[in-house]
Amino acid sequence: MCNKSTFQLPKKCKEPESLNAFHIISLSEGFDLSPLFEEKKRQKEELRFATTKPASSVISSLEEVAKSRKFNIKKSDSKVKLQGVESGRKGITAEIFAVTPSFLVVEVKKDNGDTLEYDHFCRNELRPALKDVLWTSNPTPA
Repeated sequence: MCNKSTFQLPKKCKEPESLNAFHIISLSEGFDLSPLFEEKKRQKEELRFATTKPASSVISSLEEVAKSRKFNIKKSDSKVKLQGVESGRKGITAEIFAVTPSFLVVEVKKDNGDTLEYDHFCRNELRPALKDVLWTSNPTPA
C-alpha cells in the first residue's frame, strides 16, 4: 500500500501503529478519564470499529465513500483524511491501529464541520459502506 500519489500525506510507508494494553483500556467508555480534565462535556464525535481485514481494504472502502461524495482524499498507510470540497463542510479522519497483526481498530473522528451532519453521514453512509470490512463476532452465513 506504499504507492505514491499527489494526495498522499507526507509520511514514510509503515504498518498501522500497534496498540498497547493502556491504549486498549482507554478505548473503553468505562475507563474514559477525559471528564476529569475537560471542563465541558463534548458530544461524541468519533466512531470506532474493529476489523480482521488488512488496512489496505479499509482504506479502499473509505476511498470509495470519498469518491461517491466528491471528497478530497489524503492518505497514508494507516490514516485517511476526507474533506468536503465546499467551505465549512465535514472533514473526517480515519486512523488505523493494530491490536494484533490480523486484528485492527479503526477510529473515525470529525475534524471539522457540523456535528449533526457528521452523525448523519456516519450512520447513513459511512457505516453501510464499511459493512464488508466490519468485524462481527457472529458472521452471517453466505
